[in-house]
Amino acid sequence: MKRLITLAILMVLSIAIFAQDKNEKKRKLIRFNNITELAVGFQVGKTTRVTSFNGGEAETTIASRKIPSPRVSSSFGILVGDILFLGPGLGYTFQASDNSNAQEHQVSAFGHMRLNFARGKVRPFTDFKGGYHFASFEELDQTLDADWYKWDGFFLEPAIGISFKLGGHALINTSLGYQFVNAGNRIEQTIQDGNSNNLVDAVLNEKYHRFLINVGFTFQ
Repeated sequence: MKRLITLAILMVLSIAIFAQDKNEKKRKLIRFNNITELAVGFQVGKTTRVTSFNGGEAETTIASRKIPSPRVSSSFGILVGDILFLGPGLGYTFQASDNSNAQEHQVSAFGHMRLNFARGKVRPFTDFKGGYHFASFEELDQTLDADWYKWDGFFLEPAIGISFKLGGHALINTSLGYQFVNAGNRIEQTIQDGNSNNLVDAVLNEKYHRFLINVGFTFQ
């Protein structure tokens, strides 16, 4: 009888340990993750502007943004098997004014994917962000309607980088990226001409490219 009781106790302990180990593996397979980054963007080349006015279009190039633009962003999502991160994110970019461009504030919402090529203390990765942004410019010409300075559009942003595990549940990340921006103003504008208001059906669309340097932290 004692042997049967001892055997039963050992079986129960074995099942409990196996179940705990299985749950631990499941817990580690999918984990919550946060990636917070500070980026500095440098525009590459000039900006292409397409102006649609009363049914016609004209394409021109305008001066690039000469001053680097800092951005802070944070993504929240899941990390699958320490390899694949998926989640949404939010970002804010500030662009200082120069001789050719007005001061600009950008708020963006995006989807974020990161693929790690290793699980160890050093993790090279490839990264992709894509989403929508809203921009507000400093009002330089008081004769234009306020909506003239509110733009929106989409951006695409691939990057490659490397992460270093700090211990515990944190990593430090650094990466180099490229950003393509397509932004526009699609609102009819009222332009004041003396004592009268003239409605102008003008649509502006701008495309430009940025080189990005990113530094940030991952919290698991």
